[in-house]
Amino acid sequence: MRGDAIVTSTIAQQFSLLLLRVSTGFLLIWSGLAKIVKAKAPFALRSMELSDTMNAVLGYAAGGAQLVIGVLCVIGLWRRYALSLQALIHGFTAISVWWAIIDPYRWYITGVDRIVFNSHVFYPTSITFAACIVLIAFRHRDRIAVDTLLDKAPPQVPQAAPTEENQHAGL
Repeated sequence: MRGDAIVTSTIAQQFSLLLLRVSTGFLLIWSGLAKIVKAKAPFALRSMELSDTMNAVLGYAAGGAQLVIGVLCVIGLWRRYALSLQALIHGFTAISVWWAIIDPYRWYITGVDRIVFNSHVFYPTSITFAACIVLIAFRHRDRIAVDTLLDKAPPQVPQAAPTEENQHAGL
């Protein structure tokens, strides 16, 4: 019973959420860096006939956005927005490879890009998306974050309102 109490303690829960947030955030960082380095548009837009310049611009823009959102998730800043955007990105990724999630070994669905099906590594996008939803649902329990430190900052002492005496004295 003692072991169960340790692994389900508040500290263990907070550490687990931290690991989940950092790992999903780094997935965005690596994906964003890959888009920037390769200067390629996101996977879902590659089927469109884009010029090389437009492909590079979309790659830089999407990669930069993913990089920033990933960093915000990793450090735990502006989590209300960053975690939602992260879930949106991972959810869109999961939707764009839905056939690889439903049939990762291509046993039932045919007529879809063989490159995707030859690489059943797309299946974990559903797990990543589920992790993003868990992070949003349990954000209030994720206390090891920059947001939490900012919330605990001492309140600012308000400045005294200027009085007539101070204004006449030049203060």
